Amino acid sequence: MTSARALPAPAETALYLGLGLVAVIAPLIPLSPGGGLTPPDLAYGLTVAWVIRRPARLPLWAILLVGLLGDVMLSRPLGLGALGLLLAAEVFRARAAAFANARFATEWLAATLGFAAILAAMQVALTLALAPAAGLRPSLLYLGVTAGAYPLVVLGLTWCLAIRFRSTA
Repeated sequence: MTSARALPAPAETALYLGLGLVAVIAPLIPLSPGGGLTPPDLAYGLTVAWVIRRPARLPLWAILLVGLLGDVMLSRPLGLGALGLLLAAEVFRARAAAFANARFATEWLAATLGFAAILAAMQVALTLALAPAAGLRPSLLYLGVTAGAYPLVVLGLTWCLAIRFRSTA
């Protein structure tokens, strides 16, 4: 995206918030008659892909808002998913320049490992709090589905919305 066609920062934030709302509501739509399909965490993919491509254009409060909305709407422990999303976003924001010249497979692997770390940390936190946590099989399925959806999220951001790597912002 050239700087002449770049969206202003508030418009990009509003676009992220709108897409984040869709990403949080999308798993609530029944995908099969029994509802047995595991939906991916689209909010994670959206946030990581956006932060890698435009590290300076996505404020912390917007990421936190999408994470908290996801926790409330998806009946997760309040704040735990938002904290994981926020920490992952900041880790990827700090390393965004390294991904600009790397292959997509490297980014995909890093995003998958980041999501695996979030899931593992959530399991540990819930176990320490003596709260019920998902088992290994559902967590691995969730990780696999989210990892499989990440390239589609990146494709949508880069091809449809022209959110690409920029050296200035």
